[in-house]
Amino acid sequence: MTVVNEAPPRVCPACGGANDPDAVFCADPRCHKALGEFAYVREELVREARWHETLAERVVGFIGRPHFLGVHLLWFAAWILLNTGVLVMVRSFDAFPFGLLAIILAMETIFITGFVLISENRQSAHANKRAELDYEVNVRTYRKIQEMETLLRAMDARLDQLERGDRPG
Repeated sequence: MTVVNEAPPRVCPACGGANDPDAVFCADPRCHKALGEFAYVREELVREARWHETLAERVVGFIGRPHFLGVHLLWFAAWILLNTGVLVMVRSFDAFPFGLLAIILAMETIFITGFVLISENRQSAHANKRAELDYEVNVRTYRKIQEMETLLRAMDARLDQLERGDRPG
């Protein structure tokens, strides 16, 4: 009877959960972090983020949802109804070409553009870090393959030597 030494479970550095020894990601669906001896790019970016970058990410996250369009649709409808006299109970404060609305929208556009640019810069930094990590993994893999190839060549030479009956010297 042979006893197989089982590898100990992999412990997730984020949540502390136990995983299969050959697991690549944490089994906990709330965590799902990568398991291994390398930096976590997303966590590193979150840790390094400045306040304005975090704000920009949240704003752009809202702008990219249908709720943003719904809020604007309601806002424009209310503005037009109030300022065209349809709702008689409120006095008009922005006559028909709606100059005040145009100024507010121009200012909103400036801010939204700034937030989107900040967010895109963060995404670019994220992509650069991932590319750097990919390059590092590729270099380490290449070096390990070269090392294994050297060992295989040495083993092959040694086997050839043994087959010829030469004594190792």
